[in-house]
Amino acid sequence: MLNMADGQANNQRRNERLRRSRLPSDEIRNVLGESDSEGELYHVSDEDEYFPEPAAIEFEESDVEIEPVIEYGEDFDSDESSEDESIHIEPRVGKDGTQWYDTPYPQAQTISRNILRQKPGPLNSTALFTAKEIFKSIMSKEICDIILRETKRKGQQVTEDYNRELIEKFPVSSRPLTKKFIPFTEEEFDAFLGILLVSGVHRSNKEHVSEMWKLDSLPLIRAAMSRDRFKMLLRFIRFDNVNTRNIRITTDKAAPIRDIWTMLNQNLHKNYKPTENITVDEQLFPYRGHTKFTQYIPSKPAKYGIKVFWACDAANAYPLHGKIYTGKPQDGKRQVNIGERTVLDLVAMYKGSGRNVTTDNFFTSMQLATTLNSWNMTLVGTVRKNKRFLPPKMLPSKARALHSTNFVFKKDITLCSYVPKINKSVILLSTMHMTADIMQAATAKPEIIKYYNQTKGGVDTMDKMLTEYTVKRRTNRWPLAFFFNMIDIAALAAYIIYMEHNQRFNTTDRHRKFLKELANQLCMPAIEIRTSIPKVVGNRYTRNSMEMVLGRPIQQIIAIPKNEPPRDASGRIQIVGSCLVCRELGYKQRKTRKACSTCSKPICNEHSINKSFCETCNQQNT
Repeated sequence: MLNMADGQANNQRRNERLRRSRLPSDEIRNVLGESDSEGELYHVSDEDEYFPEPAAIEFEESDVEIEPVIEYGEDFDSDESSEDESIHIEPRVGKDGTQWYDTPYPQAQTISRNILRQKPGPLNSTALFTAKEIFKSIMSKEICDIILRETKRKGQQVTEDYNRELIEKFPVSSRPLTKKFIPFTEEEFDAFLGILLVSGVHRSNKEHVSEMWKLDSLPLIRAAMSRDRFKMLLRFIRFDNVNTRNIRITTDKAAPIRDIWTMLNQNLHKNYKPTENITVDEQLFPYRGHTKFTQYIPSKPAKYGIKVFWACDAANAYPLHGKIYTGKPQDGKRQVNIGERTVLDLVAMYKGSGRNVTTDNFFTSMQLATTLNSWNMTLVGTVRKNKRFLPPKMLPSKARALHSTNFVFKKDITLCSYVPKINKSVILLSTMHMTADIMQAATAKPEIIKYYNQTKGGVDTMDKMLTEYTVKRRTNRWPLAFFFNMIDIAALAAYIIYMEHNQRFNTTDRHRKFLKELANQLCMPAIEIRTSIPKVVGNRYTRNSMEMVLGRPIQQIIAIPKNEPPRDASGRIQIVGSCLVCRELGYKQRKTRKACSTCSKPICNEHSINKSFCETCNQQNT
């Protein structure tokens, strides 16, 4: 009987300890205040729950395992328990007081911000588009209309100034002919883009313009546009209203290109949905001309240029959104947290999507990780060793073994420090990985580093693909140089969308073939229009180039000058009759090919009057 009573007492004490770990302190006090006589039930009136009498349940010692309660500090919730029944873990503290712990925070379920609820890839409406149609959906008609309007404004202004200078400088008798500006059409502008693309494919973008129109050059170039027309478009092309630029440039250093750059970003975002990983990094567009925001980055191959922050799809390097870095603001105040604000601006449109953002140590910070967590997004990135939130455990040390990894944790953030070389360390921050997983390999890299290496190359891959077949040409105007970069970006985005819909094209030179086909489709409407112009078709070399591109013969058109009688098949003027004066005088009828310029009646050489005019007066008379 004594042994049975002792066993019941032990079981009762164990149940009381279990309830103490499960119930709040006020409910425990209520339970302990109840009667514990044999046959009674413990009853808690607040939640209408009941527990059987401890004596009615028999426990073996192996059935109940009491785990110690671990205190994690402010970041972890713990029940009220006595000091002797808990194990206290000392936190790792950074210079700014941030507390980290060596053990991961327990996760009850999969974190919702790691779930992608949006189908990635291009729009379904672009599945049946040709290469030109996809390209024109990015380099849209609205962008082309702005460029054509401002180019016309600049061309007319320059032409009027030139004619005004002629009138003021020369007398009528010796004055050169005045000029007239003919606005560019949309077909001509598309042909201009096609010529730039095909010259980039054939690495002829560094050649002089006159070299591109030689007889041994590409037939597409000569067939699509004349050399003088191409040079004129390069000279007059503008992207904003020059008359209001001085006002806008006081608040925006990139004002000459801002409108079409904003529209290009909108079209890039509209035509494609990224996969689960987005890479944020910088692109340095090479340019050594004069700008107000030229950057010097010695680690880049070009070293000097225009810096653009990009958000790209990590899977296929699709350019999602770009932000031009224009340096310090006009007030000259020092900017803080540039990296954090840049990332938030680039990925703001994907807020709440559950995607991951991969950054390098320029952008990664604790505040960025916290903000992205509140946006239902995750962050994986490298961390600079001078960050004040890092505990000493993460810093490089000679005492640390090669290929060893240290982990510290907070509730939503994990830090890992890997030793690739003695006395060196690579520190990464992740809000996606909550465990201390190590790869089973010779280098024993943690899972965070593996994931970072897989998703960090989106912008670098994009930059490499842009420079492979760039259309960039030498120019002293930075807006035009940057517009060349925009053409490359639009062509790359069109290529990625086209290949997503047509994955059967898996050849190694598919990018090159796509650009050639795109250039051909852009130039074709202009070539068809030029086939109906007699002066163009009359040039034998141009006509031969057109026939090579179109794949069919072109009949030469003989132009009929104004106020000139029609000609026969041999090219001679048709006989219009006998001389009117000879008939009136009773002379023998004389067949003639001439006609009076006023009444259009036939006249012979004897009864016609010839007058001489200078070119200027002749042009005024006509």
